This record gives sequence, C-alpha cells and structure tokens, in this order.
Amino acid sequence: SAAVLIGGLAAGLVALATGCSSGKPTTLSGGAGNIGSGGAAPGSGGEHGTGSAGNQGSGSAGNQTGGSGGSSAGVDGSGGVGGSGGARDASAGDGPADVPLPICNYPDWKAGTPYEMGDVVMYMAKPYVATNANNGLDPTVSTFFWSPYTGCTPMAPPPPEVCAVLDRLAPTGKTTFQATYDAMFAAPFQGRVIQAAYTYAGLCKALDTPALATFARSGNLLQDRREVAAFFANVAVETAYLAFVDEGNMPSSQQDYHGRGSLQITGQAIYQEVGSGLGLNLAAEPQLASTAGVVWQTGIWYWTLHTNPSVGMNCHQAIAAGAFGRTVRIIKGDCGSAADRVRQYQSNCQALGIDPGSVACP
Repeated sequence: SAAVLIGGLAAGLVALATGCSSGKPTTLSGGAGNIGSGGAAPGSGGEHGTGSAGNQGSGSAGNQTGGSGGSSAGVDGSGGVGGSGGARDASAGDGPADVPLPICNYPDWKAGTPYEMGDVVMYMAKPYVATNANNGLDPTVSTFFWSPYTGCTPMAPPPPEVCAVLDRLAPTGKTTFQATYDAMFAAPFQGRVIQAAYTYAGLCKALDTPALATFARSGNLLQDRREVAAFFANVAVETAYLAFVDEGNMPSSQQDYHGRGSLQITGQAIYQEVGSGLGLNLAAEPQLASTAGVVWQTGIWYWTLHTNPSVGMNCHQAIAAGAFGRTVRIIKGDCGSAADRVRQYQSNCQALGIDPGSVACP
C-alpha cells in the first residue's frame, strides 16, 4: 500500500542520514522501494544504485560514494577517487612521486654528421632529438628533422667568468659582462658553431696581456664602452660570429700567412709586427695565430697598436675620436663591408645603453 511504501522509504532515508553523519556505512536492504525489493530505484536499497546502499555507487555504503567507508568519500572506486583509501588526499596515496629527469649529457651537434631518427644532441646548450634521419642539418631549421627533446634537464650554466676589464663596462644594473658578450656574438643566421679557440675566458686572459693594457681602459666610461662595442662588431663580421679562425676555413696547420684570429691578421709583414709586439715568433710559426688565446691577442694588438698609413691612425685612436667608420677603413682598407659592421656596432651600443657616435665610413 502507499502507507507501507512511504514508511519503508522514510526508514531508508533515516538510516542513510544516520550513516552519513556518523561516517559509517549504512546498508539499506529491506523495506520498500519504488521499483524492486528495496530502495527507491532498481537496486535493493538507496537511490539509483545497484548495490545495497550508496548514491550512484556499487559499494556497500556512503552517501555519494562508490567506496566502502564514509560519506562523500569519492566517486567510481571502491574507496574514493583513484585509490583504495578514500578521497584524493587519502593515506593510501595517489601514485608514485615525481622522479626528476636526468641531466642532459649528450654529444654536441656537428654540422654534416649523419644522424638517425631518435639520436639526441646538444645544440647551443639545449637538447634536440632527430625526428627523421638527416646529414647534420641545423636542429633549429626544421621540426621535420629535429624537435626539442624533453627527456632530460639541461645542465645549469656555470657562473659568469670574472673579467675585470669588461665587468666594469657592463650595462647599468649588471655586475658581469659575459651575458652581454654572448648577446653581441649571437649570430643573425642559423647553423653557426663557435670555434673552440674563441672562449670568453681566453678573451679575458688576453686582455691581461701587458702589451694590450690600453684597450678599453681610458677611464672614460662612454669611450671604453664604445671601444668594446666597436671591436666586437668588427670581430663578429670578420669571423662570421666566431665561426671561423682561419680564412676560408683553411687548415690551421698550414705554413702560410692567411687570415687568422679575431681580426684575421694577414700577410707576413703583419704577422711579424704583431708577433714582435706580443713576444711571439708568428713569422716563423704562423700556426700559433690560430691557437686558443692567441686568436684574441692578435686582434686586440692589431686594433690597439697597428696604424694604417692610409688613415693615419689605429682603431683605438679612431674610436677615441668617436669615429667608428674609420675602424672599418683601418681594418679593411675600404668601406665595402661597412653596412654590416655599422649595424652590429649600433646593436652593441644599444645593449650597453650608449650613443654610438659617428658611424660614417670616410
């Protein structure tokens, strides 16, 4: 009868409420149901369940739970969400703890080297994986051949080198110059690989050479910053952003006077002049001009002390006069490459927060 039906349903709701408030499972198994032998739906007790109680669950208790213990403990499980111990914060745990990725320790990418699918390389301190076989294509050119690799953690960069001469010329707000140096030699084209002979540490050591003590040390902050910006701009163009030590990629071991080093000193007379100034017998051993450290010394010596007769001054004097264009004439003898050098010089000056002065190549 209707009275019996209502009475049974009321008893079931009372029992359910008691279970919810006490945190203990409440089984509704008898009494009346709307459809079936117990409960209000096709189950034997509770609402919309196939088990003996619980709201939308198959377990034995709990309000809105599929688990076996307590009210509101979770959904779709025997004891809460994703585990056997209740809700997401239950003591049974939510799965294994995160495991840190290994430090990247893969070989450096080399242009022209054949790579197979799945090979991992380091390029500019970042890991890349070959998505298709290729003959040493630049990892940043196409994602068809390479993609960033996420299976390791790049090694933390070392602390900046201490470089007394350059650090005092760092942009306002910075205490070291190395990051600025890296930015000034960031190639505007892809595929560049810096030659091992060019290191920041080698540059700093070269600047401590007594014969080069006048470079960027006038005491005038603007003039010294301009000198560094101008020297680096010319070096960048001369060496394709440190990609070449030897002119035309000629063998360093070759016994001749081809262009070498940061300013590509060329010819026996220049080798003799620069070598005498540095205390190196470059005329007899020109190969020395292609070695680490010396690649910077030769360029700085040429910049600071070599006078081009057609201009009547050296680069150090030209930049002190605020005339960047003259440095191009001194190094190249003409203004044919002036546009690229001026562009890089202006960019360097912007990085240092200074006015570049005159850039006209006379």
